[in-house]
Amino acid sequence: MGYLRLPESLRQDLTKEYGILLAGSPGENAARAIELFMIKRPPKVIVVGDFTLKSLIDHGFVPDIAVYDRKTKRSGFRDIALPPSCIVTNPPGTITDEAVSAIKVALGSKGRTAICVEGEEDLLSIPAILLSPVGSIVVYGIPDRGMMLVEADEETKKRIRSILDRFERVE
Repeated sequence: MGYLRLPESLRQDLTKEYGILLAGSPGENAARAIELFMIKRPPKVIVVGDFTLKSLIDHGFVPDIAVYDRKTKRSGFRDIALPPSCIVTNPPGTITDEAVSAIKVALGSKGRTAICVEGEEDLLSIPAILLSPVGSIVVYGIPDRGMMLVEADEETKKRIRSILDRFERVE
């Protein structure tokens, strides 16, 4: 299987806000996110990242799909009490076909899915946004800034697709 590699020239584009940034404490952010989920009732909630996932679980919310790598800020993080449904490989700075396939399968599942990543899950919010049903919400953490909630509407999917199209394909 192949993968997409993030070119250096795109790193800055990925620091932009593509949704709602919750910039309070982790607990405040989790409570506000859960409140938004209850109001919007999205078809799927996908959470990418260990610290964000733990914050939501600690507040009683388990997403439809969880993507985590047992690391936060490149350090070990073993506080996720959610056993993986599958394990995929996704090296830093890449989006592997294997990881994309796992997200597709999870989105087609009626139950909850936890995808444990060997490598790095940071960029997997991109395929999660692109592949999720319109109206779904993808949540990921931005270190030292907060929690980003991205609604997967057509406009956002178009913006994210334009970024992904500039990744380098490696077979």
